Amino acid sequence: MVSVARVVVLVMVTVVETTWSLGDVHTSAVTVAQLVEAENSVIHVLQDYVDKEEARLRVIRQYIGSWRGGQENYLQHPINSYHLLRRLTHEFDAVQAALNDSSAEAVRANLGGLRGRVELPSEVDVNGAAYALVRLQYTYNLSLDDLVEGDILGNKAIQMLSADDCLRISQQSFNNLEFELSDQWYQKGLDILRAERPLARDMQLRIDQLIKQKDHRAMMRNLVTNLAKGSDESILEQFSGLGVPTSFQKKIYENDKEFDQVDKLDHFYRVLCRGGFQQPPEAYIGLKCGYVRGKNGYRRLMPFKAELLWADPIIVVYHDVLSEAEMTTMREIATPRLATTMVHAFTSHNTRRSLARVGKTAWVMQGEDATVDRVLRRIEDMTGLTTETAEYLHVLNYGIGGHYDAHVDFFDLQNKSMDKTPHQGDRLATMLFYLNEVEAGGSTVFPMLGLEVPPTAGSALFWFNIKRSGLGDYSTVHAACPVLLGEKWIANLWIHEFGQEFRWPCTLDPED
Repeated sequence: MVSVARVVVLVMVTVVETTWSLGDVHTSAVTVAQLVEAENSVIHVLQDYVDKEEARLRVIRQYIGSWRGGQENYLQHPINSYHLLRRLTHEFDAVQAALNDSSAEAVRANLGGLRGRVELPSEVDVNGAAYALVRLQYTYNLSLDDLVEGDILGNKAIQMLSADDCLRISQQSFNNLEFELSDQWYQKGLDILRAERPLARDMQLRIDQLIKQKDHRAMMRNLVTNLAKGSDESILEQFSGLGVPTSFQKKIYENDKEFDQVDKLDHFYRVLCRGGFQQPPEAYIGLKCGYVRGKNGYRRLMPFKAELLWADPIIVVYHDVLSEAEMTTMREIATPRLATTMVHAFTSHNTRRSLARVGKTAWVMQGEDATVDRVLRRIEDMTGLTTETAEYLHVLNYGIGGHYDAHVDFFDLQNKSMDKTPHQGDRLATMLFYLNEVEAGGSTVFPMLGLEVPPTAGSALFWFNIKRSGLGDYSTVHAACPVLLGEKWIANLWIHEFGQEFRWPCTLDPED
């Protein structure tokens, strides 16, 4: 019988360690944009250095080229002697100046100063970006060959992926238990190497070594999978929420009662992210568009445009609720505060990093900014709920493959024996603002309901997390699909309850 300790060691090494080693720079589009700007300045500095270097080399080459003959020529001919003296008194000074040029030192100092101005990437960030490509491939069923060519939905990258890139992606997939896709990338890397002509001897030796490693990887894959299948349920629960890929979870639970649920959730999640899955006509009975006027006098004349997407639980999209200026302000306030996004452990108050949620986040308190305060008051007009006891406004920026796996927003406090004080009550409802247009991907999906909400700048998505009984509503399981092209900005506000009667607080007036 395999010991639990061995399972813990193996799975902990392959999952938890790699979760912490995939870097942080790539997770936010803002950070990547800062790197683009930084590298642009580097290019200008280096181009200036190259121009100066070429000028210096021209001086040196001219001096070398002006040398003619040998010692006898210069001693025997007076004009030659003149040229020698002139060269050593005038031209040689220019050569010395060229050799003593300090521009290289200035360039080194300039480039070194970048570390103090921006968060430069490291090897782990490259690995994180590599694994993000696998997440996009899996979620959107992208062709591996298209990815190697740099083609995503007809958008061509500036450079193709090399054999080494494919092997890196394969390794990061393997480290994070995405075994099937890892095999595909490994084979692709081998194919690219084999296609090189002429095939040098050292390249053939490398290919042979990679083929041997492939057999070793297959053995490790089977070992980890079988150990996880035979491990205690309490051990597996420790990895809940850490971003263990669904493909691996399905392998573990393929003979378990949980398999159908895991498989269904994964299937609908991916189908919805791709813009698929049509509800039957009866699902739309009772759904409507209309106006929410609230109690504000201004809103009686200029009501909110609301679209009821789901009746139970109530899910509503409010259209055109933020102006371009308001969205810009909220992004600008959050940008300097962005930090690694954390997730709550579902059975405690602890937060931790996780591959289940890849992005960066910032918190904005009430009273910090007039624009934010105005938006919070607008939420009260839209919903009839108070924001006085709500959490701080939570602004998120998603970068390369940025996403959030299926989860619920509530803590289910009534069902758990845990200290409820830090949470100040459970999360009654969620209001989610979309702060920019996303070029492709990034939808909010509710897999249990078959509902997809594309991110539309200026709109807001609202839903109740808690049933009238006070218990958490697990049909509100939702996920943020990975950003496929571009970036994504959102702002969340979680509204808390303190034992109020649950009711839909606004009147949805039908359209005239």
